[in-house]
Amino acid sequence: MIRDWHPRLAPRTAALASRVYELTEFLVDVLGVTDVGAYYPHRVTYHPTCHSLRMLHVGDRPLRLLKEVRGIDLADLPDATQCCGFGGTFALKNADVSAAMCADKVTAVRETGAETLCAADNSCLMHIGGALTRTRAGVRTVHLAEILASTEEEPA
Repeated sequence: MIRDWHPRLAPRTAALASRVYELTEFLVDVLGVTDVGAYYPHRVTYHPTCHSLRMLHVGDRPLRLLKEVRGIDLADLPDATQCCGFGGTFALKNADVSAAMCADKVTAVRETGAETLCAADNSCLMHIGGALTRTRAGVRTVHLAEILASTEEEPA
C-alpha cells in the first residue's frame, strides 16, 4: 500500500515509498542474507502469493531463504503460481469460483506430501488453511516469517 498507493494519494509521501520493503526483499537485498540461522525439520511447500508475484515482484527471494533453512524438506508445489482464489473481495463477489480455485490449490498442496504450507500473505494462508482444515488434509499453514524465525533445536 505504501509503495503503490501512497505516492498517488499523497505525493508528499513518495520518498517514504522508496524506504519500504517486503520482508524477503529486506533480508536478501538490503541485508544481503539468505541464511538466517533457522531450523525447521518438516516437509514444507511454498505458495507464492499473487501479491508477492504481481505487485511486489519478490521473485525467488522467499525460496532462496527457505532453501537455507536447516532441516527443511522443501517440496515443489505443482502450479505454484496459480491463484488460491482469495484476492481481497474476489472471494466474496465470486464465492463459487473462489472455492473452486482454492480446491485446486489444496489438491496441489496434498500432492506434495507436505506437512506445512508456507506463504507470506495471511489472507492466502487463511483461505487455503480453512480449506485444508475442512478437508482434514493434515497440513498446517505457517507464515514464512515463522519458519525463518524457527529455532527448534537440532538433534545432537
